[in-house]
Amino acid sequence: MCWVLDEEELDDFLSAPGALDVLALADANDRLRVSTLTEVYSSADGQAGSISWDVAKDDTLQISSIGMAISLAGTQMDTEEVVAGNVTNIRVGSAWFEGRDAKPEHVDPFHLLALQAASDPLGTYPPFGFDPSIFSGMDWTITADEISMQQIATATDDTVNVILEIIGEPPSLVGVQMYNVDDGGSFRLDVATGDEVTIDVKQGIERLPTSLTFPSQPYLLQDATEWTIVLQPGFILEIEPSELQIHGLHTEEDSLITAASITISEAPANITDDRGHWWSLEWNDADMDKLVSSGDRITLRTDAEGTIGAGIWDIWADGWSGTAFN
Repeated sequence: MCWVLDEEELDDFLSAPGALDVLALADANDRLRVSTLTEVYSSADGQAGSISWDVAKDDTLQISSIGMAISLAGTQMDTEEVVAGNVTNIRVGSAWFEGRDAKPEHVDPFHLLALQAASDPLGTYPPFGFDPSIFSGMDWTITADEISMQQIATATDDTVNVILEIIGEPPSLVGVQMYNVDDGGSFRLDVATGDEVTIDVKQGIERLPTSLTFPSQPYLLQDATEWTIVLQPGFILEIEPSELQIHGLHTEEDSLITAASITISEAPANITDDRGHWWSLEWNDADMDKLVSSGDRITLRTDAEGTIGAGIWDIWADGWSGTAFN
């Protein structure tokens, strides 16, 4: 079995550039999933924690998925986002919600995360830059299965136990397991391609309102109050302007009352409420794409006084996105 690596060949393989290059794998495979699990343990206080990532894509079906779970120092978070054309599935814990994108564009999630990590080096991103050359020079035991062309390499030294899974000819590293002997921490990375990769898209689930909200503190002008939203570059889920209704709000006998409402597609508009106060809505469609999208500015102004606010009613989701009061 000439394809089976000996110790020297394995060391050369692990030390070679691109032995585990996730972006190269993404370029070479229409279907790819990479998952990681990092577990840490502190013997000083007995605290344990973990961070896991699951990132997948299917370029043929134009579906992608990014999932992350954190359990660390009292912080618990478990989320996933699946993007399939103009439909998105968003999971928070075990609850799934449906989102939408009026201008769908398939984006490779591996390259997207790499770009985000490069622009935000202090952020939390998958450890896909893991360098297997750190294992070079260890004393390996290698077993192989001729039918599956799978090789398992194991090694132990004073600090770590390592298990590597290698497939095919030429060899491809598809699994890494590392256990820290001293503190009990561990790291695992798994790669799947081809038919092993499936991404489910759920239908008929509860719709999730847009994340857009007005700032909590409005601008106090000389004769008016103004709320303004500027959609940031990271806002990639475009929305039809007819699906978002801007509400001017006031309180009446401790109840929340809509004084005026204007759909974004009707902007620019100026209406007068039942109390004689005017409310004006402006929408600056920055890229002229006729969608609520990155770079756009939405401004609500009024001469109303007292306890007033601005809210966004998502007609598509039949729910409030958020409310801000003055």
